[in-house]
Amino acid sequence: MNGGGGSQDRPRASLRADADSGGRVYQALGNQYIYEGRPVAPASVTNTLPRDTFAFNGRDGELTRLINAVHQASEAEGPLPVYAIDGMPGIGKTAFAIRAAHLLAGSFPDGTLFVNLHAHSTGQLPVEPVDVIGSLLSIVGVAAQNVPAGLDARAAMWRDRLADKRLLLILDNVAGHRQVEPLLPGADNCLVLVTSRRRLAALDGAVSISLGTLAPAEAVALLSALSGRDLSHTEPVADALVRLCGCLPLAVSLLAGRLRHHPLWRLEDLVEDMTDAQARLDELQAEDRAVAATFELSYRDLPDDLRIFFRRLGLHPGEEIDDWAAAALTGVPRGKARRHLAALYDDHLIDELRHGRYRMHDLIRDYTRALAEADGTTSNEEAVGRLFDYYQRTASLADQQLSRTLRTGIPSASGASDAPRLTTRTQALKWMESERANLLACAQRTIQRAQHPRVVQFARSMAGYLQQAGPWDRAIEIHRAATAAAEHNANAPEQARALVRLATVQYLSGDYPQAREAVNRALRLYRDANDPSGQASALCHLGIIHKLTNDHDVAVEALEQSLSLYRDLADQEGQADALTQFGIVRYWQSDYPGATLLLKQALRLYRSTENGLGQANALHHLGLVRWLLDDYPMAAEALEKAIAFYREHGNLIGMAEAQNWLGAVWCVTGRYDAAAQTQREALAVFRDMGSRFNESEALYNLGVTLGYVEDYDGAVKFLEESLAMCRLVHSPLGEADALWALGSMYRRTGAHAVAAETLDQSLALYRELDNALGEAAALNEIGQLSFASGQHARALEHHESALSLARSLSSPFEEALALVGIGRHAHHAGETEAAVEHLREAHAMLQRIGAAEAKNVERELAGLVRGPDD
Repeated sequence: MNGGGGSQDRPRASLRADADSGGRVYQALGNQYIYEGRPVAPASVTNTLPRDTFAFNGRDGELTRLINAVHQASEAEGPLPVYAIDGMPGIGKTAFAIRAAHLLAGSFPDGTLFVNLHAHSTGQLPVEPVDVIGSLLSIVGVAAQNVPAGLDARAAMWRDRLADKRLLLILDNVAGHRQVEPLLPGADNCLVLVTSRRRLAALDGAVSISLGTLAPAEAVALLSALSGRDLSHTEPVADALVRLCGCLPLAVSLLAGRLRHHPLWRLEDLVEDMTDAQARLDELQAEDRAVAATFELSYRDLPDDLRIFFRRLGLHPGEEIDDWAAAALTGVPRGKARRHLAALYDDHLIDELRHGRYRMHDLIRDYTRALAEADGTTSNEEAVGRLFDYYQRTASLADQQLSRTLRTGIPSASGASDAPRLTTRTQALKWMESERANLLACAQRTIQRAQHPRVVQFARSMAGYLQQAGPWDRAIEIHRAATAAAEHNANAPEQARALVRLATVQYLSGDYPQAREAVNRALRLYRDANDPSGQASALCHLGIIHKLTNDHDVAVEALEQSLSLYRDLADQEGQADALTQFGIVRYWQSDYPGATLLLKQALRLYRSTENGLGQANALHHLGLVRWLLDDYPMAAEALEKAIAFYREHGNLIGMAEAQNWLGAVWCVTGRYDAAAQTQREALAVFRDMGSRFNESEALYNLGVTLGYVEDYDGAVKFLEESLAMCRLVHSPLGEADALWALGSMYRRTGAHAVAAETLDQSLALYRELDNALGEAAALNEIGQLSFASGQHARALEHHESALSLARSLSSPFEEALALVGIGRHAHHAGETEAAVEHLREAHAMLQRIGAAEAKNVERELAGLVRGPDD
């Protein structure tokens, strides 16, 4: 060997000294150097973090959770996990990571490093991990000639360099977990924040932080800060503007930049400009930055078949979609549609609302629709046609389960393999609830494009559900369009059915004149076609309308004709429908035994045909009859059974109606809090659905309940609203009830003059309507008012008249109130023994029926028995 021999004799200490001074260590065995001293390294950089944005808004909850979690892990000396921050393009992932890093920087003395991996950067390919680590090693001070060549070697050196460091690393704009994993430090005391448009589910141990859009108030604050404008005086317009931006931070910031550089621009003008979808995307750009461009980067990364699928989704007229509808729209098998939806979700191009249901952000939807336009009209129309076929077919299957009473001649639809199995009412109801908004959007699209056959089909397949659950204003619009479409197609039978469906929702919403006109037109068409089944249905609906407008004689005539036709046809469900309505007319006429008989007949027929909704309706009205007869336990039992049936069938309006009157039963028996709560819930349903008649009844019942707990201001407020609503929908019986209750509240608060006027109006209406029970209630109330006003003889006269009516009606509640009034007069006349007898009889009666008023009579009776000096 030629080595001069000298180096072999050098002591070990000098070898270390040479190494420390940058010399080379030579290993004799194998003639190789085992240590290559590095040249003097460049100074390492310890902070490459971009500056924090001054206008950062929102994300308080996410930031707090992240910072607290990091501090808690540090205090416990535990490992710091990787935090994967994901979200759609433009959501503010990088800004969030930078803000978090600035807030946490003090806890990481060895530095904060920021690296952009360019997964989605204009004009740049994603950076390879081997190149990223090379840059990172250079940043921390490794000379270029000492950086190993391979990924594994570089990753090992990177982990070694960070082994005793406490450093914060941001890996921004990441393509996927494979790009991240080699870059992770081996030490547990380094914090890594990763941002990506993709959900990094495969990144082991990572804690996911998914960012959504800003809250509107946060978006307005961001717009104000970045535009330099005080928007407090234009808050509603600013709110509308940020909503048009989808509350997407990038969109808001781009718009703010334009506002900042155009000080004369008004927010109102921008709102108008951005109402159009394409204009909206055009507005959201500044210099070389644009919202559409950020979407384009994600779109280009998709495989070809997924790009086509993505474009087709933009053709959906609704806001949600599942795999069934996606398969129909895109023309791919359902399994493939499910996989494509999952892939788009992972890329944050769609959001998952709940299991299996997705939606696009408004701006992404605008972008996809613009892309779809390039595919050509024919291709797009075929796709939308497949979607409409799917919705109509499945809605018809669901409607078969839901439409079982007050039928309008809806044809059956056969099952299909490319639609969900809807073999039970529960399945049908769940599907209709999930798809209601989509079905309405599709129906609206067909109306706008005058696709007459489709308009009729959508209206027909949605009729049962919309009648039960609303919204009724949209239902009226659709059924009116279907009527016109059927007429345009010269399809008289379908036109008649559409008219009956239209009339049904019109009278439910309180528009009785229009409903009457529609059902009469349908009746003429059915008679021209010699269709007895259609005539029977139209006559039954006509009877309902005349019942609601208190034309009882006309209602009875129409219902008798309907019942006769149904009997001729041996149609048991039809007979039950007519009998139910007949029973309602009878109890509105104070014929409670007749009403009970008719409703029980209807209930038996509904049970024989297993018609659950029909049973609910019959039980509901039987419960009302028992309530009017002061049989509160039986009334509550019938109403509770009705509610159970309504709930099972998803009939919101029926359930709310029964709850409203169950609240009335609870009120009179002293369960005031429960009564008020259930009545408020019913009122909310009626208002949501636009059911003005039912709204007036809920307002009335709630007002009465508040009166019982002496909240007279609240009671008067609701009763005045009820009175106005009754007059609006032309409900004279409801008007009489509201006037009676208002008069009672005025009496209790000492406003005797207005009470007398109001009660006199109520009594006149009850008499005009031939409503004996209402008349008895008004007479009792006027009697109490007269007694309080010192008109004792007049009070006695009214109570005696009320007593006679109450006994003829078998109404123990009004009978007891009349006896109390008569007893008070006897006590005033010095006839204490007679007074006590009357009050005891009243108390026993009220106690027997379970009325809370028994306690008040008991206290009054105790005062009479003890005497004034006891």
